[in-house]
Amino acid sequence: MLLEFQTMTEEEMYRMVHGVYSEGSIINAKWRHPEKEDLSREIQEEEQYFKTFLREKFFPQERNRYYVLEVDEHWVSALRLTKIDDFYYLEALETAPEQRKKGYGTQIMEEVIQLLKKRGPVIIRSNVAKDNWASLATHQRCGFQIEEENGINYRNGEQRDTVYGLIYQGK
Repeated sequence: MLLEFQTMTEEEMYRMVHGVYSEGSIINAKWRHPEKEDLSREIQEEEQYFKTFLREKFFPQERNRYYVLEVDEHWVSALRLTKIDDFYYLEALETAPEQRKKGYGTQIMEEVIQLLKKRGPVIIRSNVAKDNWASLATHQRCGFQIEEENGINYRNGEQRDTVYGLIYQGK
């Protein structure tokens, strides 16, 4: 079942951060603190940072939405969308590590695309790390094409040479 959020309770944010995005907190903590072996505190800081971002920067913007795919009462995949001018900016497509290779990333994107199409023509832009073949394949299965060799972070306008800029255009 596709869930759409314009805001989240603390409990819902906790559920998402400790479920779908748990691996991201670990990766970010390791990246920021490569010298540390015990990253318990740093992982908690990353989780708190993410929840603060959602509470203070993402959800206060009326044009922002979070989508979560729930299967058998488990949140298995999520993504966030921001409406910018005539397109949507897709970020943070993630599937819980234990739920990968089951098609949930494709499923959530296809369901979100169908939901948006009910509202009219759809243009979605996204960025995918050039070495993230799984995400690139998922995007392409859903109809995305590489638009830019160096993707643009549409939140701040910064162009990045480590990501592809992708586009989906559908009616």
